[in-house]
Amino acid sequence: MTLHLVPRSLQYLEQVAHLGSIQAASRELGISASAIHRQIAIIEESLGETVFDRDAKGMTLTYAGRLILDMARNWRLDSAKLQTIIQSHRGIEHGHLKIAAMDSMVNGFARDLVEAISRNFPKVTLEIEITSPSLAVKGVINGDFDIAAVANAAPNESLKFHWSREFPLGCIATPDHPIAQKDHVDFEEFVSHSVVFQGKTLAIRNLLEAHYGWIFERAKDAVVVNSIQLMKLLVLSGDYVAVTSELDANLELTTGRLAFVPIFEKDIFKQTISLVTNAQIPESIACKKVLDQAVDLLETAQKTRESVQ
Repeated sequence: MTLHLVPRSLQYLEQVAHLGSIQAASRELGISASAIHRQIAIIEESLGETVFDRDAKGMTLTYAGRLILDMARNWRLDSAKLQTIIQSHRGIEHGHLKIAAMDSMVNGFARDLVEAISRNFPKVTLEIEITSPSLAVKGVINGDFDIAAVANAAPNESLKFHWSREFPLGCIATPDHPIAQKDHVDFEEFVSHSVVFQGKTLAIRNLLEAHYGWIFERAKDAVVVNSIQLMKLLVLSGDYVAVTSELDANLELTTGRLAFVPIFEKDIFKQTISLVTNAQIPESIACKKVLDQAVDLLETAQKTRESVQ
């Protein structure tokens, strides 16, 4: 958002609540710890209440602190609504949008969206933050992001879903890898090879642990990474295979550098990718245009993938 009406003291309180300490908030914001401490002290003095409990583990919000955090969130949402209304009143396609996307989208959807918006809507500027699905959803709800392209977002009254599609999981490997010669593969076969597992901050890892946790113990030669891009680079070396969705490896699959082999397991789940915004904030003209472009890119990517299968 380009309009910042949330008071500085509330912004500081939010960061301390999120990170658990004044020192961590100081590093994140680039503001001295003493300045943050002073603003929190002013809030506590004005209320006559403490807003943080302090112990060896860090700082956690008190009941009064949680009320103030809710007020800060509402303040931000009202600020976002005001900006949207003003832009819509102008009736022109311009503005600045902040978008959350996942690491897997860096060399595909995110890059293509920047190019498309720059080409088709030069008055619209984008700020794209690569983050985890949970933080992306939280950011949309708090008004920090205008749009999020996110995996496995659960239904929420604070979210508006503009596009959603399921993508099957499969094993990715180089075309000359033994697994790539198969019509399908099960997890027993998968863990018999050198594998790359996604780290616990990534959505698919959590789903795999919940449904097929035994594969992490059974794998004899495994490396764990917290980046989809690094995972794909290791697979492209020809020495490893990995489990992911078709969308995560769309570029490599459509260019023929990787092969996608469906996983055949009972009750195998699919990954859902969605475009979401805050249900309480009306979309500006710029936001609507970017959403339309994002949907077109995701639909085109899927059709391209289907055409080369």
